[in-house]
Amino acid sequence: MATFVKNHKSPYPALSPDLPGRSLAGKSVLITGASRGVGKHLVRGFAEAQASRIGIIGKDKTRIETARAEFSAEYPKITFIAYAVDVLDEDAVAAVFQCFGAPDFLVNNAGVFPDDSPFVKQNLKAWFAGFEVNVLGTAIVTQKFLQARQPSAASVVINISSMAAHMRFPLIAWSGYNASKLAQVRVFENLRFEHPDVKFFNVHPGNIESDGFTRSGAAPPPSGMTDGKLAGLFCAWLANEEAAFLTGRFVWAEWDIDELKAKKDEILERDLLLTTIDGFEKGF
Repeated sequence: MATFVKNHKSPYPALSPDLPGRSLAGKSVLITGASRGVGKHLVRGFAEAQASRIGIIGKDKTRIETARAEFSAEYPKITFIAYAVDVLDEDAVAAVFQCFGAPDFLVNNAGVFPDDSPFVKQNLKAWFAGFEVNVLGTAIVTQKFLQARQPSAASVVINISSMAAHMRFPLIAWSGYNASKLAQVRVFENLRFEHPDVKFFNVHPGNIESDGFTRSGAAPPPSGMTDGKLAGLFCAWLANEEAAFLTGRFVWAEWDIDELKAKKDEILERDLLLTTIDGFEKGF
């Protein structure tokens, strides 16, 4: 467990979307992998923050349409638009942005856990699916978003990664997932320099009950599982200017936001929360 700041497993008062300045009214968000698991918690987090228009993307048409109906019943004042799209289909992804427009916030959540055995026994084409979906699929959605947005727009891109990208795990049959998630993070750590007008965040959402967590075979952590609502509210908080100092960095949804804000100067001065190796000089 990371101990950078105090951790939470469930929502707490400082994360409330009802606090002054937290409303996302009038804003739009597009969320991939939104039909189940972590994705549904993310949708609800932005809905709780009163985002006015929420686009949800999922590969399975029936599932994503069912999710849209569910969200619409829960939040009747919010417009939900569903797209049955594979994030690896460039033309289909481009069509989503033509239809929905460039949202204020993009949340890349679609992903897979590809490993089903130790590396030496794996079908490497199936193993490489982790890189295809987690890296290429995320890159396609992000590129189409960057091409669609207006340069003057105040845009935010949130990448749902995993602690597996940087933590040491003595686990067997995780090589495809760990490596693809780290590659995904590095993409966004580079994009922040190409697009300094866009706020990019890499986020570990916590250990949330989901199909992916079950497939991974991981045991529940000693501190317990994370309430998915926490991840949704944390990502909605990242969309606010209050979190802008974390742009380009890797953060955990479980981290206490008041303590993070108190560490703002330290984070910026020491250039913390990046996938770097301590001890090297910056640059070349």
